[in-house]
Amino acid sequence: MLTDPAGLFSTLTGLRLPHGSYVICGSAALYVRGLRAHLGDLDVLATGSAWSIAATLGAPRPTPSGHGQVIHHPHAAIEFVDRWTPGWSTDRLIATADTIDGLPFMRLSCLLAWKQAARRPKDLPDIAAVSALRRMWTGHHISALERRPAS
Repeated sequence: MLTDPAGLFSTLTGLRLPHGSYVICGSAALYVRGLRAHLGDLDVLATGSAWSIAATLGAPRPTPSGHGQVIHHPHAAIEFVDRWTPGWSTDRLIATADTIDGLPFMRLSCLLAWKQAARRPKDLPDIAAVSALRRMWTGHHISALERRPAS
């Protein structure tokens, strides 16, 4: 089971949100893959029955951006939103989630594209970390000597 010092993953798991109706977005998707050392909060994109369960925790309010609604967990640093930033399909983000220890997380390719579009100062280290991992996956970090076939 995924763990974090504040117990956010166990708190979220305890809500028993139905699979296929939510996805964990933002920095938690980096944390679970070892690309972030600290986890500050969970950003959960929820629809349907997952959103209904979240609504039992508090009243939905407009997000600061004005794009959608947010519900704040009353006792944990977990935010539930009914949509991601403009241009991102809620259904697609949920459908393409990577499942890690039973929890759905935003795909790294989506996370990278989202952070590259936002390019906030706090996103720059995350962009660098995911880009470095991508280079490792594609072999772009291997030197010319390592690429040559053995004689």
